[in-house]
Amino acid sequence: MTCLKCGKATLARKAARLPGALRGGTFRVEMEALVCPRCGYATVDGKDMPEYMRLVADAYRCKHGLLTSEEIRRRRKRLGMSQAAFAKHLRVGVASVKRWEMGKVQDSSSDELIRLKTDPAVDKVSLPPWNFADSLHRALDLWKQGPPRAQKPVRIPVAYAA
Repeated sequence: MTCLKCGKATLARKAARLPGALRGGTFRVEMEALVCPRCGYATVDGKDMPEYMRLVADAYRCKHGLLTSEEIRRRRKRLGMSQAAFAKHLRVGVASVKRWEMGKVQDSSSDELIRLKTDPAVDKVSLPPWNFADSLHRALDLWKQGPPRAQKPVRIPVAYAA
């Protein structure tokens, strides 16, 4: 492939530091890219785009104190779980686990959930399961009761200075 910038050389595969942007931040990631030996222009080969995007997402995660995709994968494997079993353990959809491991940045509450549910010290603590059906029945009972009864308004005397 001929260089898109100078048009005078053929791009060659070699390690390069590439810029990437995510959520308003700019990051540099190191990976194999197509680089022009003449002008230094570098770009990502189409087949390497998913890895590039994962690396940029992981750079964002590092900057914001979130688990990287590899750290999430390592924690799952340490528990000896498949992605489906891990999703069930976290009570999230398997698609979420797949996205996080492929590079989609998890929100901070999901990150905290992953940390808590994969921490060996916390792993032994059993929290009562959240029961959607019970919560739904409670909400319906409250709805049937109607809005809370209004209390009589309280009159507060106000003195005006003349």
